[in-house]
Amino acid sequence: MRGLSRKALVVTGLTKRYPGVTALDSVSLEVGEGEYFAVIGPSGSGKSTLLKCIAGLERPDGGSVYIFGRRVDGLPPEERGVGLIFQEIYLFPHMTARSNVVYAAVARGVGRAEDVAREALSAVGVEVRARSLPRELSLGEQQKVSLARALASGARLLLMDEPYGSMDPRTAAQLRYEVRRLAKSLGLTVIHVTHNQEEAMAVADRVAVMRRGRVEQVGSPLELYLRPKSLFVARFVGGENNFLEGEVVGRDGPYVEVDLGVGAVKAFGDVEPGRAVVAVRPEKLKFAESGVLEGRVEAREFLGKVYKYVVRLRDGRSVLVKSRERVAQGAPVKLSFDPLDAVVFPYPPEGLAEALRYE
Repeated sequence: MRGLSRKALVVTGLTKRYPGVTALDSVSLEVGEGEYFAVIGPSGSGKSTLLKCIAGLERPDGGSVYIFGRRVDGLPPEERGVGLIFQEIYLFPHMTARSNVVYAAVARGVGRAEDVAREALSAVGVEVRARSLPRELSLGEQQKVSLARALASGARLLLMDEPYGSMDPRTAAQLRYEVRRLAKSLGLTVIHVTHNQEEAMAVADRVAVMRRGRVEQVGSPLELYLRPKSLFVARFVGGENNFLEGEVVGRDGPYVEVDLGVGAVKAFGDVEPGRAVVAVRPEKLKFAESGVLEGRVEAREFLGKVYKYVVRLRDGRSVLVKSRERVAQGAPVKLSFDPLDAVVFPYPPEGLAEALRYE
């Protein structure tokens, strides 16, 4: 296939079935060399199965996997040239950190194994613990040794599945930035599977959102958050959103005009006249002097930096609002938003609840 040499990973039509379930449904992806690429999705979406098929730990039922231009879906894991890092940290307990890393270099036939191991441990910042056994290291240090082992093996593609899942939040946050910095400085390509959206959004160049064995959308963290291409992505990324049903009644440049039943609003999108859904995030709704969304504050929570409100609209619908403004519970309010901050979708044929459902 032409152009594969410029890509670290090309997955085409990858399919994996288990009894009673299709874990991967014709998944196709391309990841550029040197890119930090994250895969997120709810439990059971197929993200870990995808990683295992790339690594060779699972055999797909169809499709192809190319790593740096070479087709590998028929090769065992050890011949694919990838480094594997999991939530469970698999280090030989009777070997020191240095010995664990040296072993990886020797097993892959890398010359100057001792020198390579020393350089890898230094790169990840644990050279001073080289003589320590795994049980003498913190979880963060153990994972750094796992990373050094992957580097010593000569891998240019790192496959990471929930690598920080067993760590406390502070250690995980520190290590994820260190790993990204190291990957960028060494020109490594990273495929990072995680259930932690904050983790993915913080370090990835691009993110793939999976659902029911398919890729819903691939884009930068900002694109996924501000310009979701499906209702599911709009709900899943960021965790909270408001979905207002209405009717598209006109256009105004890049915006469509939507009648919400309590008044008309403008939102970004390209939707034909008919039933539609407007998605607007809680922090994009503003308390205003005027606005078609009128209601009353039903509940208020203090979250530290902002207040989170539940506003009951006059037609009975409820919306979430996040604001630094302090508004009394029970107070009548009007809400508005910038058309650029709202996205309109055609009403889904399967119904709104099904379109938003995680599983």
